[in-house]
Amino acid sequence: MINKSFFAIFFIAFIYAMPSTCLAQEAEIDTTKTEINTPFRKGRWLTGLTGFIGSGSTENTITHDKSISNRYRIEINTGKFVRDRINIGLSANMERSNVEEKNIAESTSELFFVGPKGTYYASDSYIGSIFFSLSPGYVLYRDKIGALIDDIYIENINKGGGFGFLFTFGFAYVIQDRVSFDLGLNYNVYWLNLNQESSANNITDKVSYELSNLSFSFGFKILLDSKPL
Repeated sequence: MINKSFFAIFFIAFIYAMPSTCLAQEAEIDTTKTEINTPFRKGRWLTGLTGFIGSGSTENTITHDKSISNRYRIEINTGKFVRDRINIGLSANMERSNVEEKNIAESTSELFFVGPKGTYYASDSYIGSIFFSLSPGYVLYRDKIGALIDDIYIENINKGGGFGFLFTFGFAYVIQDRVSFDLGLNYNVYWLNLNQESSANNITDKVSYELSNLSFSFGFKILLDSKPL
């Protein structure tokens, strides 16, 4: 009887202890999750490709003049998280636009930018975060404008370089702690010093002006853990 009573008491105590043990284990797992909640953790690398593309056309139904415009931008960047949600790295991008008015004028511009880039992710959520990024750097620029004036085709070419800033506000959505899909609003501003050449007089002038634009971008980035030493 004593042995049976002892085993009965032991069994009841074991049943009551089971929920407490499970809860303790769950609490321990939750704590671990909290420690690595954000995918933008210190020591990880972030590398990817972003950009945009746009195209359009307009036509005057009275004069039958038609214009076609195309524009695209590609950015490659890589960086390391020096702290949780703070990424420091390097960015390079190329931008090209073309506007053509049939039988009247054509304009083509090309831009290349490279410089350091800093990005701050505001949230520590594992599914993603809004972010702010800023990149100062050096820019190379070239444009060509051709027009038919009094049956004479005149072409102007501007080329040179300068300094600029790229600012982006957007949202990064993360899948499986590895891939980030980004959607951003970009504001770019450049201060350019250019040599201007004209086919009309073969004279080269120096011009300086500010160029800025606003655009949307989309892309993806890969999150990589640092290899242990």
